[in-house]
Amino acid sequence: MSSQQKLPPYRLVKILGGFRSLLLRIHRKLFPGSVVLYEQFQSFWLMQPLYIAAELNIASFLKDKPLSVHELAEKTGTNPDALYRVLRALASSGIFKESGGRHFNLNSQARALLDGDGSLRNMIIHHLDPINWSANGNLLHTVKTGENAFTGKFGMDIYPYLRQDHDELQRFEKSMSDLSAMAINPLLSRYDFSGFETIADIGGGEGFLLIKILEKHSGLKGLLFDLPENKQKAEDFIKSSAMSSRISFIPGSFLELFSLEADLFIMKNVLHNWDDATGSLILGNLRKTMPPQSRLLILEMVVPGPGKDSFSKLIDIQMLSTMPGGRERTRQEFEELLEKSGFSLRRIIPTIAPLSILETVGE
Repeated sequence: MSSQQKLPPYRLVKILGGFRSLLLRIHRKLFPGSVVLYEQFQSFWLMQPLYIAAELNIASFLKDKPLSVHELAEKTGTNPDALYRVLRALASSGIFKESGGRHFNLNSQARALLDGDGSLRNMIIHHLDPINWSANGNLLHTVKTGENAFTGKFGMDIYPYLRQDHDELQRFEKSMSDLSAMAINPLLSRYDFSGFETIADIGGGEGFLLIKILEKHSGLKGLLFDLPENKQKAEDFIKSSAMSSRISFIPGSFLELFSLEADLFIMKNVLHNWDDATGSLILGNLRKTMPPQSRLLILEMVVPGPGKDSFSKLIDIQMLSTMPGGRERTRQEFEELLEKSGFSLRRIIPTIAPLSILETVGE
């Protein structure tokens, strides 16, 4: 999503989303269960063509004009007939537009495969590449044993694996950056950061979220807290954003005691990577360093109650298969985790993105 793109009002999105869910429920009730299930199953055949289009960067070749499949095959070093059948399947699902003579063009969905603002390309490559595809294919192992599918498949947890595979680590990091970029404007539109002086982003990576907050609020300063090995990359990224004078990188691990002075702390998609015991440790370490009257914002999905459609219930399967102990949590689960760590939940602010803002204070 471009930083210049105007967001639709939250209430409008909520109403339209509810109407869409109603239509889907009506559709599922009117048609035989086998027909509805078969329709849902068909998305299986869409996933690998989508990965191929992202990996081959097909959208970039179509950025300026339509091209024939033979031209695309020549540019990507692929078989024209096989590539055509892949792109035809995507176009039939609204991704790319096919015209006469086996020519293809971009449409609004395919433009999301272009690198840059609003891109999903890296996210698709990471989640659908052979590594992650194999891990999810091993989900039955998790259901039978409780051990996460990634560990069962590759013999180690995901983070040690990523540290030894540079290319896969790059894909993972780019995927996380793309997802952060999509969520930032919905988050900024729903919370007023102007009343604070210093914001500390815990486990903030390169600092993308912190930079965007400070760009909107010129009076704020930021502390970026992350592992020491991320220091150079983060400082280079901060420097490229012209925020070096307002953001300081603080090396450390949230799994150990640390010291930070700020009046607002934020954690985005940190807790969902960990089980409750580790999550409580992270929150406990943070609680010990937070000054009185400071706040913590947890930016994560909140799983709704039984029977309610939610993307969070699907992404939770990704956490189940790849993160040891990782999970998306319900409001009650967040409240219990926070209470054990000395926090209380003040309110949950939903956004038009899947992420919500959980505002908490120390008890």
